Amino acid sequence: MIEGHGDDLYRYDADMVRMNFSSNVYPHADHTALKEHLSAHLDMIKHYPEPRTRSLEKLIALKLGLSSESVMVTNGATEAIYLIAQMLHHSASVIPQPTFSEYADACRINHHIISYENTEDLSSLPSDRVYWICNPNNPTGNVMTKGVIEYIVRRSPRYTFVIDQSYEDYTQEELLSPKEVLSCRNLFVLHSLGKKYAMPGLRLGYVTAHPDTLQLLRTFQQPWSVNALAIEAGKFLIKQDKPAIPYLDAYLMETERLRTRLREIEGIRAFETKTNYMLCQIEDHTSTDLKYYLVHEHGILIRDCHNVTGLSNHFFRVATQRPDENDALVDAIRQFLNLQNPKE
Repeated sequence: MIEGHGDDLYRYDADMVRMNFSSNVYPHADHTALKEHLSAHLDMIKHYPEPRTRSLEKLIALKLGLSSESVMVTNGATEAIYLIAQMLHHSASVIPQPTFSEYADACRINHHIISYENTEDLSSLPSDRVYWICNPNNPTGNVMTKGVIEYIVRRSPRYTFVIDQSYEDYTQEELLSPKEVLSCRNLFVLHSLGKKYAMPGLRLGYVTAHPDTLQLLRTFQQPWSVNALAIEAGKFLIKQDKPAIPYLDAYLMETERLRTRLREIEGIRAFETKTNYMLCQIEDHTSTDLKYYLVHEHGILIRDCHNVTGLSNHFFRVATQRPDENDALVDAIRQFLNLQNPKE
């Protein structure tokens, strides 16, 4: 596990950060009803949760039109990543970069041969491989179309594909549907209820796959890996099924407005994105210095991407906030650059 993921709010005093651009999760969801529901069920902590979260799996499966044996609930999508890497230990894994760091960490722990999709590496890898694809990708916000994913999965039955769709509710692009997963035994698709309903602190995700594939994966999961309150929250949210982002179209339009404003700053590149977050590059200064300045002088937190494989200490990631907060970020970055490069 690396130190330095996004949303490292825990590193700072409670009153220090006023605007958090470092987390990709939508920050303005209304959790009033969920909080009231969990408050009325706090006695659950006196008892063990289900060893396997069958009740929540059945609800998710019913919602998706699947059998419950095609759904496996996990302690966040990250638990699924580590379980799959453990099940496929000593495999050859291909992890295109830049992407979420936990794929490589999980593979290293489980003694995989890792390729970052380098041509020379690929030529020497065995024909049985695992491909890890984050879609939408984090930190870039790029999205592979459903047709491309379907083509490569069906074209390569000897390969195993792990498609992480944790941010599927943060894009308008068409992605793999759960029912399409069932016809491919070489495919795992990861989902995040924490991101879908904007409550990542509860650590709740699930995997969809062919029942035979999931039956093997379940043998690696420890009992009680998902706590009782998280299970209850998941059941409540699935039944309510209210989107955390009420107006995705408008939110993504604001993302494009923020990207346009960032691109207007000399010395800043803001790359194209299909989600609510974007990768940016600062040319003449480091992302670490920029992050330090923003948080200490303006109470603004960004994701420094210097520790992401394939990127340098000139890259950072931001996720769209409210319009006034987005404008404050742009103004603060301008101030940083003006301080570093005072005009004659």
